Amino acid sequence: MQNNFIHPTAIIYPNVVLGNNNYIGPYCIIGAPAEHRVRFGTTPDKVIIGDNNTFTGMVTIDGGMERETTIGNNNFIMKHAYIAHDVIIKDNCTICAGVSIAGHCVINDRVNLGMNAAIHQRVEIPTKCMIGASAFVGKKSILRPQYKYVGVPVKELKQNI
Repeated sequence: MQNNFIHPTAIIYPNVVLGNNNYIGPYCIIGAPAEHRVRFGTTPDKVIIGDNNTFTGMVTIDGGMERETTIGNNNFIMKHAYIAHDVIIKDNCTICAGVSIAGHCVINDRVNLGMNAAIHQRVEIPTKCMIGASAFVGKKSILRPQYKYVGVPVKELKQNI
């Protein structure tokens, strides 16, 4: 754990494993118990954070419930983003302001989630997808790698080259 900046107002729970060169901005909460009706208040599983990530401020990342919540490397996560329990975010993703990612989701490499997008629980976003602002990705959404999606519910727009 080297060269990390953690703002004095950030709350980092003891179950968080932090890599190197991360920026954790004001009022971030990382490692809190999962918001789950049955398991709330129990000791959360770990949150594993890789290297070179930026959490600009007011980002919430809940601890895992069935597996570790994991943030890979080189991700840029903007203010008011909510990352629920058991989420896996791989590498080089941009999570814009106000995005909500429900539990058990997988966000693959080089994904861009637009401002205020909402991702339903247990959804996987394929590599190099772009989800537009205020879009909703539901359980029945069918997504292909390297495509752009917009709307409520999402509809395929075009290839993301």
